[in-house]
Formats: sequence, C-alpha cells, structure tokens
Amino acid sequence: MAGLRVLVADDDLGIRLSLSEILRAEGCEVETAGDGAEALSRLEAGHFDLVLTDVVMPKMDGYELLRAVQERRPGLPVLMMTAFHYDKDHIIKRSRMLGLEGVIFKKPVDPERLRQVILETVLGGGAKSRGGPSAR
Repeated sequence: MAGLRVLVADDDLGIRLSLSEILRAEGCEVETAGDGAEALSRLEAGHFDLVLTDVVMPKMDGYELLRAVQERRPGLPVLMMTAFHYDKDHIIKRSRMLGLEGVIFKKPVDPERLRQVILETVLGGGAKSRGGPSAR
C-alpha cells in the first residue's frame, strides 16, 4: 500500500487519528477531514487514490460525499465505514446502488480488515482499469 494517497473523513477525531496511524504504518500518505464538506475541499486541492469515509457525519453524510466524489472525480474509489450494524437511513444501501466499493461495519477498524478491503478496492478492480500510480 506504499504510496497510496488516502483521504479519511470522519467526525470522530480519535478514529481519524487511529486510521491515519494505521495507514501511515502501511506506507500510505494520509489526509483527514472532520466532515464531508471538509473532505470535498481537500479533494479539490489534491490527488487521492481512495476516500475512506464514515457513514454518519454532520454537514454531509457518507452518501452525499459519495455522490459528490462521483460527480467531481469519477472512478475514484470510496469505502464507507460505520460503527452501526443497522442502517436506519439506508445510506449504505443507497450508496451501493451508486457503486459504493465496500463497507467496513465495525469501528474501531481492525487494521488487517482495513488493509484487505483497501487492497481489494484499489488494486482489485478500480485502479487497474484507471491506470495511474495505484495500478500494479
């Protein structure tokens, strides 16, 4: 995963810090955002290989962020994570219908599961078809 540029969006500072630490230990370059609106701002300012976002956030939830990413950066993989097993607002279901790459259903995130999902997403179908620095 060395060299992957990952944007992490979560309103929980502790989660952002722990994900940053995990991803940096894997060799990723990481930027973080406290909500979806901030994530969009960071996305406009730089290149990323993956967006990892919480489902429930203030100002802009994961579904709204996914739609905005698809609009502004078609083909950029988005992964969602949630601490909840019940998706009362159907954010995950609606997001999957739009092509959501994957979901991690447990926070705090298991580092090995995170690594596996990122590799499957970025190096699996997404990056190879796009080419670029993330492709094998």
